[in-house]
Amino acid sequence: MPYRIEKLVQGGDGLSTTDEGKRLFIPETLQGEFVEARIVQQKAGYALGEVTNIIEASDERIHPPCPYWGICGGCDFQYAHPEAQGGIKQQIVLDNLARLGSLDLEKIVVEPVETGPAFAYRNRVRFHVDLAGKQVGFLGKKSNTLVPIKSCMVLTDALNALLADPQPLFAAARKLMFANRKGKGGFLEVPVFAADSKLSFFDEEVVATVGRRQFVVTSEVFFQSNFFLLSSLGEYVAAHAIGSSVMDLYSGVGTFSAFLEQEGRHLIAVERQKQCLNLARRNVKQCEYYTQAVEEWAKGREAQVDTVVVDPPRIGLDESLVPLIASWKPMRIIYVSCNSVTLGRDLQRFASEGYTVGKVKVFDFYPQTFHHEVVAILDRGGAEV
Repeated sequence: MPYRIEKLVQGGDGLSTTDEGKRLFIPETLQGEFVEARIVQQKAGYALGEVTNIIEASDERIHPPCPYWGICGGCDFQYAHPEAQGGIKQQIVLDNLARLGSLDLEKIVVEPVETGPAFAYRNRVRFHVDLAGKQVGFLGKKSNTLVPIKSCMVLTDALNALLADPQPLFAAARKLMFANRKGKGGFLEVPVFAADSKLSFFDEEVVATVGRRQFVVTSEVFFQSNFFLLSSLGEYVAAHAIGSSVMDLYSGVGTFSAFLEQEGRHLIAVERQKQCLNLARRNVKQCEYYTQAVEEWAKGREAQVDTVVVDPPRIGLDESLVPLIASWKPMRIIYVSCNSVTLGRDLQRFASEGYTVGKVKVFDFYPQTFHHEVVAILDRGGAEV
């Protein structure tokens, strides 16, 4: 059955419509394409499809360059030209913000997408190791089967060197085995972070330089995995922070705090993971730290703050947190998100508290995948951004 792809939606599926008027989601398609597809699953209000033939291909379609495409479960967007991927993701983000956040896109500034290298950018990874079979790789597409990998196109040279000579990974995996820490599919998951001149396995500390700043990190704490764009993201957030009192909520190892730090500014960082905050204290000296879940820390707290920066996990902000932040009456809120669906929901909540979005900028942190980061700048009463 032939279908025209109307647009791409969250997660990257193409959206079409069946003859019965049902929404049909078809993976691995691009906007405007005319495809033949079969329906593989029927739901109450929608259906899931699978491409059987591409009748009219988009000009942005390419042949996926990775030899593991379709087998490995890592990259899911290699069929789009690298130069088009950022713009496609931006359209998905804006659609989510308009639909779920009720944003009038004509009334906000949509900044150009920030992009970087399409390959060899990722410096943080979790390898899956099969000690018995002496194999290293990643889980297969929609499965818990191990796909042995000899080289990965999105990893940095330092991480690919471990695939070429996996002995250090086998040694690290043995430590996990003795600690009885197996992951999905029974494989041992070894986290590795490639810093300036050294690899971090587990809690081994390394120094990572981002722009003019240095961070002490380990492979076990969260730190963005694309150094090419991290400095731009940090500088963008810092450039839009206003006032002498700034909060960094969900601060991690102090990534944004390091960019926000300046003489005469009162900086507060809140992070629930003690391991992250211990590192943050070393990364940012002029800061007041709190080790607690943000939503718990904020309860009953009276504060005077000019800018609040939030960088929550994919689930977004706890519903109780939005009115608490608003009660502090910050002039500006800078919301950094890796999920524009929950971002749209939270922007709607902030709107009910009197905050208006003035700017949105997408950072294509993860080329060859549909993942991204987006920053929304909100002001109380709709002041100029």
